[in-house]
Amino acid sequence: MYKVIKVAEAVTLDKTIFIDVRSPAEYAGGHIPGAVNIPVFNDEERAQIGTIYRQVSVEDAKHLGLSFVSTKLPDIIEQIRRFTTEEQKVIVYCWRGGMRSKSIVSVLEMMEIPASQLVGGYKAYRQYVLGRLKQFEVKPKIIVLCGSTGTGKTLLIKQLAKRNIPVIDLENLANHRGSVFGQIGLGRSATAQNFDANLLKELDALNNQPYVVVECESKRIGNVYLPECLFNAMQQGPKLLVSASIEVRVDRLIEEYLDIYSDNAEAIISSIASLRRRLGNKKTDKLINEFKAGQIRVVVETLLVEYYDPMYGYEKSDLADYDGAVSADNLEQSTELIIQYLQQLGR
Repeated sequence: MYKVIKVAEAVTLDKTIFIDVRSPAEYAGGHIPGAVNIPVFNDEERAQIGTIYRQVSVEDAKHLGLSFVSTKLPDIIEQIRRFTTEEQKVIVYCWRGGMRSKSIVSVLEMMEIPASQLVGGYKAYRQYVLGRLKQFEVKPKIIVLCGSTGTGKTLLIKQLAKRNIPVIDLENLANHRGSVFGQIGLGRSATAQNFDANLLKELDALNNQPYVVVECESKRIGNVYLPECLFNAMQQGPKLLVSASIEVRVDRLIEEYLDIYSDNAEAIISSIASLRRRLGNKKTDKLINEFKAGQIRVVVETLLVEYYDPMYGYEKSDLADYDGAVSADNLEQSTELIIQYLQQLGR
């Protein structure tokens, strides 16, 4: 009889590799962090089996599935075998802990390759993540970097991480940047399933730290949402106002997006056009024409001064509303100042 393991135990094990035997599309939609996708069926095969299951019979669907998997089963088993060592545990899962993972683990057992099936599959893992996040108690103080677009908040997060300061890069987890061009060049935003799973992993890893630094975000980041536990901790935590000169802000945004201008001109024009309601037709058309003429600095500065700054209002902030302020014109100096603040906070 093959071994089974529940989610709550599986996620606590050291040196564990999760094998996701679902289709590539299912895997992309959400998977256990670090899991390797070795699909039993590809997306087209899974769709065909589903159609037969609904329109003909369960038995015919099983026969079709068997015909698909029979030729590639040796390769699947060999791929999994390569991950198997005396120290590393292999855990196989599908959607609900059904036929796909059961059949693979059964064959592995016959081949004397140690592996366990995840009880309830990915569905059980997803429920585990949601349950944990709903009840999660954030213990560290959450230090929030606030400031206008282009002041360097994300750059500071990365600099602090290099200095071994505990941080959570929320934009990176969401695969989304907070600007009108935020998604250009990044590919798809993270799914809610993957964002939640990776965020929980970070929260668990950092929950014994005295503080964690994050960038100020609304509850929604792109297509995903912050859980209440973290959002509330951010609302209650100390806030540092990050500022920078308009010249530096323009430079940073151009540097951040420079590699995407030539390859994504139409997407950028479309993004500017999406601001018509806010900026009006005349100003929007002017920005588009300036972009087409290569006047990138003019476009970026106009967007900062006439769109972002009025929308967020940081430029008119009362310093009394913050626990500290730092000029980020020089990233190294501002990083040092934040570290000094954190050291005082930890005393």
